[in-house]
This record gives sequence, structure tokens and C-alpha cells, in this order.
Amino acid sequence: MSLQRNTILGTLWNVSRTFVVSVVDFIVYAILARFLSLEEFALLAFSLLVVEFATMLTNVGVNQNLIQREKWEQSYFKSVLTIILLLSVSVTLVLASAGGVLSYFFYSTEASLIIVALAILPILMSLQSIYSAKLERDFLNKEITIVRTLTSIVFGVLTIVLVFNSFGIWSIVISKLLQHFVTLLIFMWRSNLPIKLGVNSFHLQEIKNFCLPLFGIALVNFFHNKGSNLFVGAVLGAEKFALISVSKKGYDVLGQLTITSVNRMIVPSLSRVKPDNRVDRLYDIVRFSSLLITPCYLGLGAVSEEFITVAFGEKYAASAIYLTITTAAISGSIMAWYLPNLLISSGHTSAAFRLKIIGFVRTLGVTAVTVWFGVEVMLVSLTITTYLLLPVSFTIVSQFFSISFKKMLDASIPAIVCSGIMLVTLYASKFLLLEELDVWARLLALISIGALSYVLSIVVFFRKSLLYVLNAVKSLR
Repeated sequence: MSLQRNTILGTLWNVSRTFVVSVVDFIVYAILARFLSLEEFALLAFSLLVVEFATMLTNVGVNQNLIQREKWEQSYFKSVLTIILLLSVSVTLVLASAGGVLSYFFYSTEASLIIVALAILPILMSLQSIYSAKLERDFLNKEITIVRTLTSIVFGVLTIVLVFNSFGIWSIVISKLLQHFVTLLIFMWRSNLPIKLGVNSFHLQEIKNFCLPLFGIALVNFFHNKGSNLFVGAVLGAEKFALISVSKKGYDVLGQLTITSVNRMIVPSLSRVKPDNRVDRLYDIVRFSSLLITPCYLGLGAVSEEFITVAFGEKYAASAIYLTITTAAISGSIMAWYLPNLLISSGHTSAAFRLKIIGFVRTLGVTAVTVWFGVEVMLVSLTITTYLLLPVSFTIVSQFFSISFKKMLDASIPAIVCSGIMLVTLYASKFLLLEELDVWARLLALISIGALSYVLSIVVFFRKSLLYVLNAVKSLR
């Protein structure tokens, strides 16, 4: 089977898996949002954010390192397993002790117990990451999809059952722990890797050189994506934190269904493509991604009021404008999202780290200055600077690849233009034709109108681009 076919099939399995997992996660999240008060929901969101940060500290890029290496060596895996196990246990102990004590004194006894209970997740998730690397490296995405899909559904149902039996926040704590424990056991069994510990000093330098920049990227990525939420919570309080968390959930779920699935396959794909062809492959990925992703994000922003009300309830309606503003950055984000992985695929992890540092500084700097004027001002400022920093990112990448901002823009233009037509159609329909419908009917009608107007626009105005993408997919059969 060709590399290109393996890559596309792997991406499709990733999309399928991520779709089911994200839908189940979203349903659980929405049910919890309806059953919990704003203050309780803010506590839950903050607790999961802390655990996400702790888990990020333990991954340090070893998953990508194991996938990217030219050959799989059992002795190298043993060194990685040992280092990750020691690191994750250390992080868990610190999180359980320091996090538990601080949340007890500054929040509540329940908050402390939640943090302590969730502290085991970094160990489970970091070990999952390195065992699944072997499966991803061998393009066994089907097996990963089956495991993650089934565990997500089973333990998602468990969460809902516990919610309806008055377990409250503890519903998701219990199900998360069980889900990741079971998933880890299955990955360990399926990868058929022996559990042996020990560190070969010869491997330490490679792990350090490859993983430290990726650890820096992960750290910067976390604050780049979550920094605005943390600032909002610290400056504007728990209620605003809950509202922006809800608005980001819709954005993040769509990202998991689209960008994350594609991005996960870029390193194993591009690392096996000749260096001279990598940029052309990236243009194709951006062209394909833009056609599918841009209308989804901009469409979500256009129906944000209906979407938030239907999904989370009327008490979160104020967060709709946050979602609309955030989705406006999608075209610039698509052009920038894949650049770090292009560099990583060729081993230029330090340059990829520089790209992430730029985004990190932009997010924290803009957020720190503008959050005092309200969430809307902060999000508008972040959206504008997303586009302003694109030339800087391309300048860094051009030091290693002959990449053209104009060609990247050309690959995105069809989606941008047709999405603009779709938005005009949506807003005209929303305010002129559909005002009298109830929120459910209006949401379904807007989704149908948006999809139809976008497809018609592509067929009429950019048929060549559409045919190019379809032929590329068809050639994989």
C-alpha cells in the first residue's frame, strides 16, 4: 500500500475516531453544563484544565519522536518508557500534593478532592501516548479508532448515568479515570511491547535534542490555547470563565473533528516524503483543509446563538458572541497551523518552537492588555493579530523550505470566497426569513441553507479547485 494511501486512510480513521470521541465528549459536556450551576461548571472546567496542563508536562514530544524515527528500536522504547514513567509519577505527586492543598485553601474541600482524584490521569495518558505511537507508526489507525471509540461511548454513557443519579462533578471524574485506565491496558496489549525499564545513556542526547523543543512547543501551545481562558477567570471571575469555556468548547470540538485529525498525520506523512516535495504536499493539505474546514468554522460562528442555546441552555447564551468572534480567525489559523509540523517532519524542532513562541507571546501579551476591557475586546484583538503575524511565521519557515505565502493564500482563496458568500446568505436568511421559527428549527434550517449555498458557490465559481481535490482523493483507490 502506498505511503499516500496509508496517509489518507490513516487520516480518515483519525477523523472517524475523533468524530465519535468528540461527539460523546460534547454530549457529556453539554449535559453537565445544564445540570451544574455556573460556579460548579467553572470548577469542573478549571479542574480539567489543571489536569490537561499536568498531562502536557509528561508527554514532552516522545510520541512524535517514536513515530518520526527511521527505525523502531526496542532499547530506545525502553529508555523512553522509563523516562516518561518517572516524569509522569513526579507530576502526579506534585499535582496531588500542591494542587490539592492550594485548592483546599483557596477554593473548597471538594475542589481539593477532585484535583487529587484526577492527578492519576497524567500517568495513564502519558503511557497511552507512547504505546499508541507504535500503532500510529505502523498505520494501525483502525485499531486505535476502535479502542478509543468504544471506550469513549461506554464511559460516556457511564458519565450520563452517574449524572442522572446525582453524582454531579464526580460523574466525569470517575468515568475519566476508568476510561483512560482501560484504554491504556488495551494499548499495552495490542502493541505487544514488553514492559522493561532502564535508560541507555546513549539515547539521552537524542531524546533531549528532539523532545525538549517539542516540550517547549507543548508548554507554549497550552498557554497559547488556554491562556485567554485563564486570564478571563483571574480578572473577570468564575461566571465569565464558565461562559468563555462553553464558547471555546464548540470551537475546540470542531477543531478536534477537523484540524487535529489532519495535523496528527502530518509528521508521519511528511517525514517519509522527499524534502523537495514536502512543501507541495503541504499546499495540497491546506487546499483540502480549507475547502472542508473554513465553512464549518465560519458557519458555526454565524449560528452561534442558536448553537449555544440548543447545546448548553439559555443561561450560556451570552457566550455566543465569543464564539462568533473566535471563528473569524479560521482562515489565518489554517495557513499557520501546519507550519510547525512541516518543520518537525524534517527535524527542525527548534524552529518549530520559535513559531510557537511567537503565538504564545502574542496570545499572552494581547490578552493581558485587553482583557480588562472585556472578553469581546480581547477576542477581537486576538483575531486581528492572528492575521498580522502570518508574514513573520512564513519568514521563519522560509529559512528551511522554499515556501510561498502567495501559493498558500491561493490554496485558501476558494474556501474564503465561497464561505463569504455562505455567510451573506446565512445572515440574510436569519434576519429576513427565519426569525419566527423556534431555536431548534432555525438552527437546522440555517445549517441546511449554509451547506447548500457553500457547495453551490464552490461548484459555480471554483470547480477546478474542487475537481483537483476530488481527483487527488480518487487516485488513492
